[in-house]
Parts: sequence; C-alpha cells; structure tokens
Amino acid sequence: MAERHQVIIVGGGPVGVGMAVELGLRGIDCVVVGRHEEPQHLPKGQNLTQRTLEHFYFWGIVDQLRNARLMPMGYPIGGVTAYGDMMSEHWYAPQGREVVRNFYFEKNDRLPQYQTEAVLRERLKDLPSVTTLFGWTVETVEQDANGVTVTIGETEGAARKGGRYEWAGLCLKD
Repeated sequence: MAERHQVIIVGGGPVGVGMAVELGLRGIDCVVVGRHEEPQHLPKGQNLTQRTLEHFYFWGIVDQLRNARLMPMGYPIGGVTAYGDMMSEHWYAPQGREVVRNFYFEKNDRLPQYQTEAVLRERLKDLPSVTTLFGWTVETVEQDANGVTVTIGETEGAARKGGRYEWAGLCLKD
C-alpha cells in the first residue's frame, strides 16, 4: 500500500502526537507512526511547564489535561520528593516555578506522560487531516530528489503486515 502525506512523524510519544495536533489544526496532511498501540504506563515525563500548558490551551485541551491529573488539586507538583508513593510523606522544595508564574497565562501541572499522551491522542480523533498508525514501526527511510519513502511494519498484533507510506517534504522524528 502506498500513500502520500505532506508530513510523516516518526514516534507516537507526546512530542510526536503534539506535533500532529499542531499540524492537524492547521489542516496539514500528516501521519503519525508509533510503535505502541497504547501509551506505556511508565513513571516518566511528570512535569508540564507553563509554556507546555499554553500549547494545550491553544489546542483546546487544557481542561481535559487538568481533568486527567492524578494528584489531588492543592498538592505540590514541583520540587517534590516522595517517600513510598505520591500520597505518602514528602519533602517540598522552596519556590521555583511560582516565581515566574505571572509571566504566563497558564499554570504548570504534573501528571504522568501516559496521561498526557492519552489526552493528546484523544484530540487527534477530531482532526481529519491526521492519520495515526499506532502499533507500527519504521523499518526504512529512503530519500531521493522526489521526496522520502518510509517502509513500516506492524509491531503489535497477531499478524505482521508490511506497509509502504510515501510523502514529500518534511520528516519529523519524536
């Protein structure tokens, strides 16, 4: 199978999916190739800066992001060292981001990367110019004077099917 897209994004993490949201809101035809069908439940990427939250605001999903928060409102979200789990005894560092709060119109927040990815993936469903291929991995990337050709293969599922996707222009790697 061969398809043409203006942009292909290799990597379905928060940066790749965030880029697809931005491009999709601008009506740019793009495809996201990500090897995991579902976000991976790993404790990483916990802190979201004020600037990141501004992007979520402009993408129309800041409320969904804040609703996906795991820690109760009012709990410290930066400079926390927890002993045991996030609800147990903790130590809180002195002011950090709060000092620059007035320079941004969104507060920073904290939630696991997999929660952030879930909110972003949900937003993609409303963007018709974005195609998602989760559960696929890029096998080869070839470039010539006419553009770039990417060969992908299915990474998850019972059958491994090969696929061929082509696009002219920009290649973004998450």
